[in-house]
Amino acid sequence: MSRRAVTDLASLLKDQPKLVKVLERHGVHVCAGCLLTLTSPVDRAAAYHGVPNIPAFLAALGLGAKPRRKHGRRASGRRRSS
Repeated sequence: MSRRAVTDLASLLKDQPKLVKVLERHGVHVCAGCLLTLTSPVDRAAAYHGVPNIPAFLAALGLGAKPRRKHGRRASGRRRSS
């Protein structure tokens, strides 16, 4: 497998369709209508499907772990009163 950057799961599967079995072992089930999964970055697709160990999943696909992007709001330092 080449170590080139993969932008999404569809590209990875197009290059190596046999990896579907690896996806299924990790709980990522892809159907033809699953546009969200297929057009997502591989690590995000794993998160959508609740893969418990994303670095192991990426390694099983022959991909290195990528740094996680933080989402959500910044902490303001203020606490909510109850």
